[in-house]
Amino acid sequence: MMVKVGITFNKNHYLHDSLLNGYPCPENPSRLNKILEYLEGSNLLDGMDCRMYGSDPAPLDAILRVHTREYVEFVRSCTKDPRLSPGKDVYVCPLTFEVVLQAIGCVLNAGDLVATGKCTHSFALVRPPGHHSGPDRSSGFCIFNNSGILARHFLDLYGLERVAIINIDAHASDGTHAVFEADHKVLCISVHQDQSTLYPYKGFIREIGVRPAPGYCINMEMPPEASNPEYGIFYDEVMEKVLTKFNPQIVILECGFDAYYKEPLAKLNLTVDGYYRIIFKLASKWKVVTLLEGGYHDDIGLLASVVLRALAGIENIKDNVDIIDLLASRHAKTRKDFNNNLSLLKMRLEPYWGLWPRN
Repeated sequence: MMVKVGITFNKNHYLHDSLLNGYPCPENPSRLNKILEYLEGSNLLDGMDCRMYGSDPAPLDAILRVHTREYVEFVRSCTKDPRLSPGKDVYVCPLTFEVVLQAIGCVLNAGDLVATGKCTHSFALVRPPGHHSGPDRSSGFCIFNNSGILARHFLDLYGLERVAIINIDAHASDGTHAVFEADHKVLCISVHQDQSTLYPYKGFIREIGVRPAPGYCINMEMPPEASNPEYGIFYDEVMEKVLTKFNPQIVILECGFDAYYKEPLAKLNLTVDGYYRIIFKLASKWKVVTLLEGGYHDDIGLLASVVLRALAGIENIKDNVDIIDLLASRHAKTRKDFNNNLSLLKMRLEPYWGLWPRN
């Protein structure tokens, strides 16, 4: 019997830790430790709905499908000199290169589990994250682009012709878009906080990809305090329609937990129900390989369990947030700004997708 959700994680992740360099950073081993501890205390890892799988380190060739050899060697050299960093807001440790090889191995295995039919969906619980990393650069805690490497893996090894990468991290998927902005085989959709208010200050609605694939990079800017209703409207009116027309053979989900209402590094207000509904809808229509990205609050384990429930089609846990109270407390402009952004995005995408004809 096919397992509903396969889970992978890099056991050596704790060797990539800023405290080894003598300073704290939000992206640290406690993130993945919280998730694993929470899942071990749940009833989800029963082997029927969700099963853990071991993974081997990725070969260097897998990384070189996305990143330049010069950049990869520079990252390796940084691990040998504590004075060097491969990018802005990025740290490395002596064994970071081994950690990222193991993480990418877990990502590739999560993809293989779905591509070969062993699992319906999968979730790679890995760190460091990857969506800010471009072909020759890194930033925002990200060293190599996990989803980009997986997409190339699908295209090159499995011969897939249509892969979608969806980012729901609060921060724009600028690195992933840099990899695929001219590739019509990969549809990139990033829904993130208004980039005039949040790092990396890229991923504006006007950025839609370049020839020969304009329209294949989609950026939706959510105003601060946007919550479940706005995400639901965007999913129904843009994301699902474009995905249906594109008809991806596999969807890669860059799953950041920093769009959550308790996140200290962003100002979005998704709740347990918000995450569940997005992922449940995706998993109901497409094969989904989920990759852990950002999220720096204490409920990261809870949200990981919500993702597994959504992927497996298990009933969600009760959402304890009073969504009416949450919506009532936000700025009056939030919905107005969202509607304006949504209209602008539809107008920019209409020539390429033909889904929102002008009246």
